[in-house]
Amino acid sequence: MRVLMAVASDIFTDARVRREATALAEEGHQVRVIGFDYTVTRPETKTEEGVTYRLFPFPSRNRSRSARVLGFGRFWARAAWEIVRSRADVIHSHNLHLAVPCAVAAARRKIPLVYDAHEVVDVMLSGAMRAVGVRYEHLIWKRAASVITTNESRALHLQRIHGGPLPAVVGNYPRLPADLRPVDLRARLGIGADQRILIYQGGFYVHARCFDRVAEAVAGMPDWHFVLLGFGSEATVALLRQQMAEAGIADRAHILPPVPAAELLHYTAGADAGVVPLLKVVGNELGDTNKLFEYLLVGKPAIGSDFPEIRRAILDNPIGPVGAVFDPDAPETIEMALKDLDARLEDYASRAATVGNRYYSWANERQNLVDVYRLLPPVADI
Repeated sequence: MRVLMAVASDIFTDARVRREATALAEEGHQVRVIGFDYTVTRPETKTEEGVTYRLFPFPSRNRSRSARVLGFGRFWARAAWEIVRSRADVIHSHNLHLAVPCAVAAARRKIPLVYDAHEVVDVMLSGAMRAVGVRYEHLIWKRAASVITTNESRALHLQRIHGGPLPAVVGNYPRLPADLRPVDLRARLGIGADQRILIYQGGFYVHARCFDRVAEAVAGMPDWHFVLLGFGSEATVALLRQQMAEAGIADRAHILPPVPAAELLHYTAGADAGVVPLLKVVGNELGDTNKLFEYLLVGKPAIGSDFPEIRRAILDNPIGPVGAVFDPDAPETIEMALKDLDARLEDYASRAATVGNRYYSWANERQNLVDVYRLLPPVADI
């Protein structure tokens, strides 16, 4: 089967899209992905792990807002044209940015449309835009032959809004590299062998993450270093550095640029524990974030905001606790969670890899995606 995936994100770091595309290619499907790459200056085509990626340029995060809006418009037009003229048997829209050309192409060819809801649109918008977003998603929802989302909480939330069957859940679970080689972060960053490393990996979304409060907790734990590995604009990185300095840990905070998705877990494995510092902003409480599962898969315990999906993994899994949770609005609970982690690190770590591999590994989760495609209606029935 010829599968066309479309996503308005940087393929360099979008691990979910890459995992899904590779899994389908491993099942014998011909998979083509349309997305963008910040590093390319002209449209390029690359093939990795049996998947063909059609990549378009996109303005970097350091460009002005107007330049990024114009850049998105140009990307959208190029991607839309590529979608409507591509030959496929299934079209898979990741999120809503390119859902219109995906739905149009699927309707014209009378082929199945798969809608993959990475995010929860209604809680990300407000006012009139919220109503517009919900209506837009509802139209795609009704048109899709199958809907996918990332966890049980989001699936129930989406069903309440749009009705119909419960979406299929395909978790944001990582793939364990066949040759995991932990990066020696201590040697690279000048951290003593007797000191511990707390890592955060992902987007530097300062408006939705309590980095400053985690830094304050680390300030009270002199044996810990805080490593932030991810992406953000120069202004965002400067703000993070300011927050680390204000917390008094400028010499124990290390901000690293993003690495390719295929290399990420090697860095994760070089830390002692991970953190999921979500603030109580709209949408976060329905999330789990794939970084939590990345920590667990390589045997690293974690602390995180006390939201349903995070609590489910850290405290309520069948094996036993693999860390602690905290209230992001109560800084003292973050320090308590870190102290608990420090005191029971070996105990939590002894269970983390088992929990990660048994419940949060792509090696198991990929079958849910394969089943979605297996159950798609034949083209003639669309």
